[in-house]
Amino acid sequence: MSDGDHSQVGADARIVAATLQILRDKGPNAVNVEAVATASGVAKTTIYRRYEDREALLGAAIDVATTEVTLPSGMSTYDTLHWLLGAARIRVQDIVGRGTVAAILIDDGGPFAEQLRDMIRMRSHQLVAFLDEAVARGDLRAGLDVKLVVSVLLGSAVGHVIRGGEPDEEWADRLLTLLWPALTPPEHP
Repeated sequence: MSDGDHSQVGADARIVAATLQILRDKGPNAVNVEAVATASGVAKTTIYRRYEDREALLGAAIDVATTEVTLPSGMSTYDTLHWLLGAARIRVQDIVGRGTVAAILIDDGGPFAEQLRDMIRMRSHQLVAFLDEAVARGDLRAGLDVKLVVSVLLGSAVGHVIRGGEPDEEWADRLLTLLWPALTPPEHP
């Protein structure tokens, strides 16, 4: 890779990182080429060569945010669920933030709000599949409303953000301590 190629990758990474930072802190309406140029240190002309407009910038940020997570193997259902909540916590801190939560709640009907919902659905399908498998194995209560459980888990993370914070490292422990008895069969330890 030539030095020019390295600087291109660096500029791309800085543009996306700046877009995500603005999105997290101030929401999608604050994302524009001028703001991203200022935050990233990348010239507006360079940004316009890569992204046609703010929607393209936002789309690139969402694409980065929708990468798939590989579940660890060999862990108990409890430990895997705890791990997934930790991964969700990191996503909330690194990608979502108050600005994005506000955009989803406001739902101005714009394409970005739908893109965010698509990202959340894509990210949560892995959790739904894991919970369905755990129910089928008998690790979780038969008849468990898996989609409701996912909504409760997501709602807890969003609630932390709305209250002005972000889920901390102990959040998954506290949440699972609260919910585990309701998720497992009565005879489950």
